[in-house]
Amino acid sequence: MARFAWILPVAAAAVAVGGYLFIRLQPEPAVPLEVAVQAPAVEPTTPLPGGPVLPAAPVAAQKPHTLTLNGIERSDPYYWLKDKKNPEVIAYLEAENGYAEAALAPLKPQVDALYAEMADRIDDAERSVPYRKGGYFYSEDFAEGADYPVISRRKGTLEAAPEIVLDEPLLAKGHEQFNLNNWIVSPDGSRVAYAVDFAGGRLHTIFVAEIATGKIIESTVKGAASDLAWSADGKTLFYVKADPVTVREYQVWRHVVGGDPASDVLVFEERDDIYSVGLRSSTSEKYILISSTHLQSTEVRFVPADKPDSELRIIAPRVGGLRYFVDHVGSSFYILTNLNAPDYRIVKAGEDNPGPSQWSDVVPEAPGHYIGGFQVFDSFIAYDAEHDANTYLHIVRLDTGAAVDVPRPAEIGVMSMGDFGDAVNVDPSLPTVRFGFSAPASPPAIYDYNVMTGALTLLKEDPAKRWFKPELYAVERIVAPLDNGDPVPVTLIYRKDMRVPGGNPALLQGYGAYGISNSPDFRATWISLADRGFVLAYAHIRGGRERGQGWYDDGRMAHKINSFTDFIAAGEVLIAKGYADPKRLFARGGSAGGLLMGGVVNMRPDLFNGVIAEVPFVDVITTMSDPTIPLTTFEYEEWGNPEIRENYEWMIAYSPYDNVSAKAYPALFVTAGLNDSQVGYFEPAKWVARLRERNTGKNPILFMTEMDAGHGGDSGRLGFLQERAKIMAWIADRAGIKVEAAGPPSASQ
Repeated sequence: MARFAWILPVAAAAVAVGGYLFIRLQPEPAVPLEVAVQAPAVEPTTPLPGGPVLPAAPVAAQKPHTLTLNGIERSDPYYWLKDKKNPEVIAYLEAENGYAEAALAPLKPQVDALYAEMADRIDDAERSVPYRKGGYFYSEDFAEGADYPVISRRKGTLEAAPEIVLDEPLLAKGHEQFNLNNWIVSPDGSRVAYAVDFAGGRLHTIFVAEIATGKIIESTVKGAASDLAWSADGKTLFYVKADPVTVREYQVWRHVVGGDPASDVLVFEERDDIYSVGLRSSTSEKYILISSTHLQSTEVRFVPADKPDSELRIIAPRVGGLRYFVDHVGSSFYILTNLNAPDYRIVKAGEDNPGPSQWSDVVPEAPGHYIGGFQVFDSFIAYDAEHDANTYLHIVRLDTGAAVDVPRPAEIGVMSMGDFGDAVNVDPSLPTVRFGFSAPASPPAIYDYNVMTGALTLLKEDPAKRWFKPELYAVERIVAPLDNGDPVPVTLIYRKDMRVPGGNPALLQGYGAYGISNSPDFRATWISLADRGFVLAYAHIRGGRERGQGWYDDGRMAHKINSFTDFIAAGEVLIAKGYADPKRLFARGGSAGGLLMGGVVNMRPDLFNGVIAEVPFVDVITTMSDPTIPLTTFEYEEWGNPEIRENYEWMIAYSPYDNVSAKAYPALFVTAGLNDSQVGYFEPAKWVARLRERNTGKNPILFMTEMDAGHGGDSGRLGFLQERAKIMAWIADRAGIKVEAAGPPSASQ
């Protein structure tokens, strides 16, 4: 997951944007290459169980560098690693990659077996659930063995001949990275506009193509975000520009298709650098919505789609602490807001005066039930609500006000319109709402629920249904007691027939930031560990919204330390209740969850046998002190602004890089992406360098950098499996479990 993976509580039609361009800082004076990567004056690293003695681990050169903030000096001898143009930096990263590959070489049969097992579980010819829009049924279909889908449509009926909208495999040819992050068809159905990121840094090129011929008629807009919106006549395309250094989305432009981009009109510019701009069409397609979003406040403007050059109007002016998200259907705006409702409510307002004074409740707040997203239809509203680490789907009829709870397939799990790719709701005239459900022992499934009849129709089941046997697994919810708050929920899944006295090997996963919950969903790749005796655990720590807005607030800013202590408590309860063998407990987190890992290993290095930190955000003070780094200004309300002395004090207290000390650390597997703009590769690189310098133990530290990837790793649906297989083989090996090539036990029972 991203250091920042923003999930807006808006209608499901909203498109998530991703990433930022990697910045280049002026390097330190060069030193000879042989000095930059030194051989340590220590004995060779302790081998992995059963493996050969490894070569000496790389050691990054220390170059004096002092950072001063609030009158306090901090020594950062690895600051030079920030310059990826420096060949010494690349040499160091490649040396780390070589060391990690050498450490993993004895595990190649296990890696290959796990990769084959996971790849076999992917549907070679997967087809999405078609959805209706503008007289067509759209779908995304994978050919056998393809990394990317073909987007096609059928006119009128599902039996009609398919017409290709975008051939992603063809478009991706010749590109190391290809990320199609948004596409929208023009109102008349003749053209498609789409945004592609070719580097993984969240800077896009905007294309416009004729659907009938596939001919690309425009590709001149570059350095853009992925948000797009058409005018009603399809002659004008709205897009968002991003700052070329920070990649903050800050300008909305209006472009006449076929015209010179130099003549594009600036529609809106967000001058406050703590806000980011978003753009989309309302569900009714009557309005184009432009949002300025900050972690703790929002401001939305709108313009009629049939009058794209008219003046923007504001729903509600920005006020500190006021957040709201807007959609439009019929003749009304529907607004999800936290005004007088910390866990959010849904209100309605007219077009002429949609300000807060005119807001009337459609769905009142239910404290402790956080509304995370909503979708408006002609006759009802559907919304997701999170409560006690589960997500529920609710319906409110607009004609009668009657409320309906959509039936749940299982007690523990995630039920949502916004978290499943096939759960597309774009036609407000339908009487059905489409949603997905997933649980630790329930592979994702897509349903239609008919609001008028109460009929629930299964549309699609995940390919896991053909190999996964839910009856073999137990799913439980336990809690970890705390001294300073409500207990932490922990969700477990394990094989019923593989529990052993004294505890099993166990993997505890966590995130705890931005109000993003660690959802108790089905994780197909990790089931391979459960099938080999692991207990898989999801820690629902503070910083997420598993228990409402208050749960989030108690895990951010001055209260961030709670995320770490919650995770530690979750690990301890796994041992105390006999689920985890204390010698074989592992932890995993990525991005902001990697920050969690960094904090936990500093606080309790003895608790875990091994820790996986994927693209970890670990150099909190340095990153948050530099407003030119992507996400910095936007995230002052998440971590704090270290320029403020009070904020600095709580941030420095947990910043993983700043708190590495002389102690025996657990084994670590750390990853990075060279083109990652959300967490610069240099953060984990510096962290690993300092860990190697100060670690008094002999547990291995492996650090792998994807040299062509961004925050999300390799593009394509198979690209990530190789990295996942390496991590899983490493965990299994440290747990003393040999992975056999014959496949998981459940496959043969």
